[in-house]
Amino acid sequence: MVVLLCLMICASADYWASSVGTNSTSWSIFRQSQNLSFNMTGSVEGSVSPVEIHGRTISPHLSYYLEVEVNDLKQRERTSALQGNYMSEEMMSLWSNLDNDVIINMAKPAGTDEYKIHYYEQWPASLISNKVITYSGKGINDRDFVGNNYDFAGSNLLYNQNLSKERRTVMWLYRTNATVRATDDAIILAEFQPTKYLGYLIRTHTTGIADLSYRQADSQYDAKRQYYPPISEGDEMYYGAFDLGRMIEMRSVFNNYNETDPDFQPLDLENELPCCDSRLP
Repeated sequence: MVVLLCLMICASADYWASSVGTNSTSWSIFRQSQNLSFNMTGSVEGSVSPVEIHGRTISPHLSYYLEVEVNDLKQRERTSALQGNYMSEEMMSLWSNLDNDVIINMAKPAGTDEYKIHYYEQWPASLISNKVITYSGKGINDRDFVGNNYDFAGSNLLYNQNLSKERRTVMWLYRTNATVRATDDAIILAEFQPTKYLGYLIRTHTTGIADLSYRQADSQYDAKRQYYPPISEGDEMYYGAFDLGRMIEMRSVFNNYNETDPDFQPLDLENELPCCDSRLP
């Protein structure tokens, strides 16, 4: 038995979700965005040094945290440092839009036991960010991660007494197609096809551990393991004093589906699927 559940809330909220269940396997999608424009610049320069309060010396510590996500464009950063000299400069520009309707079409061609479900979303988003760090002292840990709809790149720079780092990131999402073909018994094919780009540049001098990693996901869903397997991935680790540079680019382009296909009929989300009343709070 094929069960299709959908939820769309686009009035005051900003997400839609759907799942397809069969007798043996399942697939689901969740999308979240909003209309926004955000720009940030900042800089810090000084020393992480002890502070004396009422005759007691407080050990110094620097902590930095950042987390941003919109329609599965993600950026995360963590920095912590002990006593030493520290400087950072950063810039971020984030934009997203959800003015376009999400289209969900479902078909069951005559004479077959196969259902075809297609999703089309055009909720574009972009994220551009740059950051520079220099540090010398007792020790610093710096981590960053950027992801774009199952693709990612990132670095872990740990236990450094001298560190310099320059990181640049450009990510955008234009539209998303998803297609599921299923019978009552199992999912035959599920594809997640965003038109997207991820560019990640890092240049760094490290004196501790440097771990650089990336992953690019396949568009075809592995129903048995319930994930999108990688089509390319890498993980490199260095220990000692190194000058490292990496430039990673990932891009995928998928055409829009054929809206004139006679097999597909738009779903009436309010009347045909009782779980999908768009007036839900």
